[in-house]
Amino acid sequence: MEVEALLDAMASAAQACADCAALHLVGGAVRDQQRGRPLEELRDLDFVVEGSAVTLGELLVSRHGGELSSHERFGTATWQGPLWASPIDLVSARRERYPEPGQLPVVEKGSLEDDLFRRDFTINSIASRITPGARGQLCDPSGGIDDLRNGVLRIHHPGAFHDDATRVLRLARFAVRFDLDLDEATAVALAEALSGGSLDRVSGDRLWAEWLLLCAEPSPAQVLLWMAEHGITDALAPGMATGSLVALKRGLAASSEVQPWGPLQSLALVLDGVDPELAIERFGLQGAQGARLRRFTAVVRELPSSLAGSRADDELEWLLRHSDEQERAVLVAADPAAGDAVRRYEDHILPLEPLLRGEDLLAAGMPEGQALGEALRRVRVGQLRGDLSTSEEALSWLGLS
Repeated sequence: MEVEALLDAMASAAQACADCAALHLVGGAVRDQQRGRPLEELRDLDFVVEGSAVTLGELLVSRHGGELSSHERFGTATWQGPLWASPIDLVSARRERYPEPGQLPVVEKGSLEDDLFRRDFTINSIASRITPGARGQLCDPSGGIDDLRNGVLRIHHPGAFHDDATRVLRLARFAVRFDLDLDEATAVALAEALSGGSLDRVSGDRLWAEWLLLCAEPSPAQVLLWMAEHGITDALAPGMATGSLVALKRGLAASSEVQPWGPLQSLALVLDGVDPELAIERFGLQGAQGARLRRFTAVVRELPSSLAGSRADDELEWLLRHSDEQERAVLVAADPAAGDAVRRYEDHILPLEPLLRGEDLLAAGMPEGQALGEALRRVRVGQLRGDLSTSEEALSWLGLS
């Protein structure tokens, strides 16, 4: 089996590594194993090395090839090798302390238990030994297995959210994905962190990374609803509307037909009533991403009323001429009443080739200038209204034949 071959190779390398005492599989893979998922189905594998993760990574590359990226400061390494399709994360067992809330932690060497206690939630703080002697032996110092069985999501200590407020967003994802309830201490700590403005100290790029993960969840709209009910969306961007989650669900349901449906589209749909500039600043969206979000939100806010009621084909083309497929998908998700107009535009108007182009008018003797563009527009309106059907008719109508 692929996974067994990988684990055997890593165990062998750890045994041969002079700077490695033991190797453990940790985090989501162990958690999901406890929930009944075979390891073969899990792609993201994280390991804790009691010793040097960088040295173990270098040994794996020398034995099996691949590439290694490492961060000596944090004692971490990522190996992309031929034995596993996804990158494998290696971490030296460590303890952490946060000098100030939201800052990067100060890292020190530690034991396996230290490393498990520094993690976000007890359900992610379970380790399974890989190296021989006690292969498969579990280390669960915080009771994560019992929490899984009892349907509980729990932090390790009251200051967990103040130390790293991105845990607030991970909390929402895990609570919904695994249908877990917060224990009382975690619920109290969450409320205190939100009232204390912990999320305000998170940088835009980290918030955006968490938003990407949220959008990759099986039920993103349900996660956002959970966040709204627990006061997280208002702390993230005041005014994010729960009512617009209906629109988000429609958009996500159509995502198989509109590729790619992305996080920017999802964000636009939940910014009902929120200044997009606030979201752009909050999530650190600059350049093309910021411009794209502005465009999505403009489509959601401006086009539905313009498309209300019956519209002639030339009016539909004028309203939708600058939109692309993704923008029109956002429009329909926000206002299903616009669906007929959008389908008419996409199925009948957009594929309709113009009767004349600029070069045709130039060849017929019309000089370049504003009049040429106006003539093309008039011909297009006549075509869409059914008054013109051939290029010859169009040239004659313009007096150029």
